[in-house]
Amino acid sequence: MNGLSLGTQRVGDFYDFHASTPARQVLLEHSADGISVTLTWSEPSSPYARWFLGEDAYLADPAHDLDDVPIDAPNRVLFVDSQGAVLLVRCYARGYHANMLGPGRGRIWARAAVIGVGEDLNFGSPDGLKAHISGLREWLGVTSWDFRTPSEVGGGAEVRSVDPAPVHLGEFNGLDLSLQPGWEVRTEDPDRYVLLDTLESCTRSTGERDWRDHADLHMALRDLLVLSRWRHESCVVIKAMRRDDPVTSPNAESAGEKWREVVVPNGVSQSPPSDYRAHLIRFADLGVHGVQRWIQLREQYSRALDPVVSSIELGPATHSTRLAQVGPGVEALGYLLFIRDGMTRRSAKDTSLEQRLNRIAEDVDTVLPFDVTNWVELTTRTYNGVKHVNRAKPDSIDVLNAWRQCVLATRAWVALELGVGPDDVRERLSRDRQRHPYGEVT
Repeated sequence: MNGLSLGTQRVGDFYDFHASTPARQVLLEHSADGISVTLTWSEPSSPYARWFLGEDAYLADPAHDLDDVPIDAPNRVLFVDSQGAVLLVRCYARGYHANMLGPGRGRIWARAAVIGVGEDLNFGSPDGLKAHISGLREWLGVTSWDFRTPSEVGGGAEVRSVDPAPVHLGEFNGLDLSLQPGWEVRTEDPDRYVLLDTLESCTRSTGERDWRDHADLHMALRDLLVLSRWRHESCVVIKAMRRDDPVTSPNAESAGEKWREVVVPNGVSQSPPSDYRAHLIRFADLGVHGVQRWIQLREQYSRALDPVVSSIELGPATHSTRLAQVGPGVEALGYLLFIRDGMTRRSAKDTSLEQRLNRIAEDVDTVLPFDVTNWVELTTRTYNGVKHVNRAKPDSIDVLNAWRQCVLATRAWVALELGVGPDDVRERLSRDRQRHPYGEVT
């Protein structure tokens, strides 16, 4: 079966679509480090060596003509073996070992692998991309299964698939965004059937667009879920489409879109939480227009929101690292709010951290489960202490609580900006996990 799950190693033929670099056998691997192809060469004058050695490839034979060989690794390469074809896209060369004037090996890394594509198609700029975003289906409140108990149907239990309508979220910078519910049945053994509820986030463009443009729109939905319940959520690209790679009928006529399976490095979806985590921002609060407002807000306030959202990816980081990550975000948010109020950029630039935090506090004072005056004082003191070596080193617990309160204030600000009622925000934050302060363990 043609696949590239984590831990897979395959040996096959390698093509880079360039006449001067003939096919050769390589190792294709998907490891914890990523998706890679390992290339070998016998002497530095090999065309493949040039991708790693650069101009040093001439050292073996100065008269060797490499002028028609690209000095950089190609953006996409093809791998083919008995299982099928894999097109590697968004490639780059990194890491090699070579002897002086002798043999060597290097690796081409791919940011994505498109399964089943056996020709030179620019899937680095697709016409469509689909992703799985953890928690999105539950947040949307849709299911593709109808369960009926024996008491409801007067006999045995009944499970029936249904087809909820797609949710069209609109067009953003030339990309159409929709959410597509679905279902799947898997047979794991003769006595076990698994029913899957699926939801795909789908982007389409009228013409090819860079992969990153598509992916960023999917990540916007993921970021909203992160802020909503402050939990790591995954966004994994699973399918790609190009209109020059359509489904074809037996008479070779185009018969519609063909969505190719995509594998990305370490593309594992986040598992559902083991315990209940309530959302601060619900789809019922927003509807389609609210989600559209979020995507606009995320773009307008990216300098403020990105550091806060990305801080959840830090994992087991130190307390100072967490505050150092989030601090520039709340600084930027206060600055941008002053600009929105009508202050000139020059005047806003000269405002202090304390003034910027006080500006944020004006918007969220009535909904936060802590005193905003104490938050402003604590964050100003600890953040400046972390940044400046001439300041007193702040207490670790104070730093953690400043980070916690900065995140909670940002989440509250986003909820209010998206139209969630102040009473709802206040009530939900009164039960939010981040309301609990950190303390010393005795």
